[in-house]
Amino acid sequence: MTAMGAPSLYIHIPFCEVRCPYCHFYCFVNKDSGLPERYVRALRGEARAHRDAGWLVDGIPSIYIGGGTPSALEGEALETMCRWLAEELMPLAADDIEVTIEMNPESTDAARLACWTDAGVNRVSLGLQSMDDGILKFLGRWNTPQSNLRALDLVCAQVENVSADLITGTPGSTWATTLQTLEAYAAHPIQHVSAYLLEIHRATRFGRDVAAGRWTPQPDEQQSELYLRAGDWLAARGFGAYELSNYAQPGFESKHNSRYWERKPYLGLGASSHSFFGERRLWNLADASAYCERVEAGQLPLEDQEILGDHERHSEAILLGLRTAAGISLELCRGADSLLAAWRREGLVECSDTRLRATPRGWLVLDHLVSQLLRSHGVAAHGA
Repeated sequence: MTAMGAPSLYIHIPFCEVRCPYCHFYCFVNKDSGLPERYVRALRGEARAHRDAGWLVDGIPSIYIGGGTPSALEGEALETMCRWLAEELMPLAADDIEVTIEMNPESTDAARLACWTDAGVNRVSLGLQSMDDGILKFLGRWNTPQSNLRALDLVCAQVENVSADLITGTPGSTWATTLQTLEAYAAHPIQHVSAYLLEIHRATRFGRDVAAGRWTPQPDEQQSELYLRAGDWLAARGFGAYELSNYAQPGFESKHNSRYWERKPYLGLGASSHSFFGERRLWNLADASAYCERVEAGQLPLEDQEILGDHERHSEAILLGLRTAAGISLELCRGADSLLAAWRREGLVECSDTRLRATPRGWLVLDHLVSQLLRSHGVAAHGA
């Protein structure tokens, strides 16, 4: 397990104050007051089991605490979580470790932030999404433009490495609303922006709404224009696009997320978390109570695993590599010269002597590019 080096660590906190209608991750509004503290103790138990098994080793390069809403933890659960992070995980950290927590404005206050930073958090990802009140209401968010600004002021005063999320392409989104959000972000000393087009997933409330005809997504051409203009605006202010949805000032690219795209090992803790070790993928039970019961019984909370074959590894290398500005080796594109030439004429890719990179326009149709490239190799486009 350790031949690829120490894995990064992802810790999933599934509790939310409200379930966003577009969210397709495992999370829920908790009604059991004792579950958060029990869950955090189970996280600690799972980590110790992985430590004993040799999966969690010294030299952790990054820790990412995501959700859900990690910043919603409070009371004993928060204190136990921060104590575990400081006393058991940080001693295993590499010298230059990046420790990120996702925070929402409505649960960001000075006391909670101090608890996290004292424990070792040195990067905050703020789930702001927009500075337009109407768009925030449509997205089912509890935050407001005013609470967004308060959170930005507080976090930027305490943490050097700050990222802000943006969702655009919603019905009602225009360049004016997108620009308003970007300008508010850039008025603060943030180093990173994650900018997403609204995705509609079938199993979400938005997915059911669209299927029932209750509202219609913004046309693709309008979403594309917003995406491209936002990228150009960010680039002009020093935020380079290092992945299709992520923009950073030089040196502030997300170390943790980059490891996903580079197919480096990571270990997931918590309900529904996934782990990856080269040829092996594993995932935990997607039920917080069942997860706790399994750990409390002295067992790993794994639901299943798979061993990746040559085709799966090849497909992943293409799909994940083309998401990034680094692109992929032309070695992965043998026999596809005519396809690449057509894409270059359409402005979808750029080629050097050794690398193939998608352009921002290519990122907009990335699934199509990957599917075509894999078909040219006779590989099923699974997951593309």
